[in-house]
Amino acid sequence: MKQKFIIITSIAMMLLLEQCAMNKKVQYDFPAAMSDYVRADFTKQCDKGQVLYSLNCAKCHNKNIHGREVIPDFTREQLKGYELRVSNAQHEASMPDELVTAEELGYISTFLIYKKKNK
Repeated sequence: MKQKFIIITSIAMMLLLEQCAMNKKVQYDFPAAMSDYVRADFTKQCDKGQVLYSLNCAKCHNKNIHGREVIPDFTREQLKGYELRVSNAQHEASMPDELVTAEELGYISTFLIYKKKNK
């Protein structure tokens, strides 16, 4: 049983690392008044959110525009807490708490709020 857990965990970590390596670094748009310390912390949160978004959200939300995969720009109102999940029955079915926790959804929301907007 323990060996099976180790194998499954190892595979999951390899997939996560592969996903991280495949992700392009997204630029963030932080307020100019944000201190360097806070900016560094938010950058870490946004980076985690980008990985979680890629794993859990991108397949349904990203758009292909002129052969380029584009992450849509969400408004803050669209991202408030669980409204993303609750306002759409499809989210409740495909994104239950067991798959995306409240903390992970927070990272995803932070990433989507601060990623540079599309032109």
